[in-house]
Amino acid sequence: WDEASNYVRPPPFAAGGQPGRLGFYRARPLLVLGDDITTDHISPAGAIPPGSDAGAHLAGRGEDPRDLNVFAARRGNWEVMRRGLYTNRTVRNLLDPTLAPGTARHLPSGETLPLWQAAERYRAEDVPTVILAGERYGAGSSRDWAAKGVALLGVRAVLAASFERIHRANLAGMGVLPVRLPPDRHPAALALAPQDWIEIDAPRESLRPHGPVSIRICRADGSIDLFEAGAAIETALELDILKAGGVMPLMIDRAVRSTLPA
Repeated sequence: WDEASNYVRPPPFAAGGQPGRLGFYRARPLLVLGDDITTDHISPAGAIPPGSDAGAHLAGRGEDPRDLNVFAARRGNWEVMRRGLYTNRTVRNLLDPTLAPGTARHLPSGETLPLWQAAERYRAEDVPTVILAGERYGAGSSRDWAAKGVALLGVRAVLAASFERIHRANLAGMGVLPVRLPPDRHPAALALAPQDWIEIDAPRESLRPHGPVSIRICRADGSIDLFEAGAAIETALELDILKAGGVMPLMIDRAVRSTLPA
């Protein structure tokens, strides 16, 4: 790897020994989204604005702010792509619709941060995060960065009313658990507040394709909403991928094991 390159950088997910994201955990909702969030809403596209986080990052590494190229040209640089996630101007976070696209409020500090920075702070604090969305989440072209980016944010699960089939598979391939919400628990109906917690029980050993996932929403006012969702997992192989932390860690771990003496 050329450390000076701003086009190709080694991504963290291209390594073995990744921690799986299954199990029981108490998470903060990082984003709560409505219906018809497409991969074009999630994955950054178009010219890289000089004043954006991605632009500032590249300028800080010596690039000319007047010629930063487009996100598609930088798709080999995970640090650039992560900074452009959900920055589409039509994306609204239902936790607080006044927030600018690509930002989130970190709790308990209350600071509004770029989405990737809020995610990094939660990761440093060992606080899991999840994303909620409405119907047809991930529709549109099968942009792989829509799933890669969510994994790089450290998100453990995406809970949606329904998924586009290719994006659902891509999330599982990146080790992120897709969870299908029941019809009466659409994110708009849940009316989540930023201070709410979401407890997810997706047991590593007993989870199965299409199996139940217990969800418990712990409201800031002390009330609790308990319901059962479904694991949007189609095959036993997808389950193995999730347990390994993603398809690349699974392939690497299997290759390493095959070279070990019997």
